[in-house]
Amino acid sequence: MKSYLTCILAICALLAGNLGSANGRRLHLGSCALTVHTHELRHHFQQIRHNLVTQDNHKGVRLLKADVMKSLQATESCCFLRQLLRFYIEKVFSGYTSSHSLHQRTTSVLANSFLSINKDLRACHSQMLCQCSQEANLKFDVIQETYDKLEVGAASVKAIGELDSVLEWLESFHSKDHMFHLHDDESK
Repeated sequence: MKSYLTCILAICALLAGNLGSANGRRLHLGSCALTVHTHELRHHFQQIRHNLVTQDNHKGVRLLKADVMKSLQATESCCFLRQLLRFYIEKVFSGYTSSHSLHQRTTSVLANSFLSINKDLRACHSQMLCQCSQEANLKFDVIQETYDKLEVGAASVKAIGELDSVLEWLESFHSKDHMFHLHDDESK
C-alpha cells in the first residue's frame, strides 16, 4: 500500500510539473510582459541542432554574442527581441533549405512560434511599452551585417544553429522575474 501511494504521488508530481510547463513562462522584457513556451522552442531546436552544427562551415563567425544580449538594458530587451524575431522570420527561416522533411517541419514550427511571440511584442509596441534605443538598434545592426556577409544558405544555418543563445537569453528573463518575486515574498 505504501509503495502504491508513493507511486501515485510521484505521478501527480510529474503531471503537475508538466501542466506548469504547458502554460509557458511569463517573461518581463522591460515594461512588456509576455508568455513564451521556451521549453517547446528548446525541444524543437534540439531536434535539428546537431545537423546544423555539422553543416556550419563558418565556425569562427558568431552572430549572436551572449555578452551583447546580456548587456542590453531591460527597457531595450523588448525592442531588441522584436527586431531579432522579425529578422529570423523574414530572413533566416526563409533562407533555410533542407532535404530532410523533419528539419523543414521543425523550422516551420519555430518560425510559427516566433510569429506568435512577435504578435505579442507588436501589442507591447503599440502601447509604447517597447521602446527602441539607438544602442539597441546598433547592436542589432551588427548581427544583420555579419549575417549579410555570408551566403544566404550558410548564414541561415549559422543563425538557426545559434538559437540556443536566444533561448538562454529569453530564459534569463524568467529567472530574473522569478528571483524578483522570491525577493518580494521574502520581504513580506
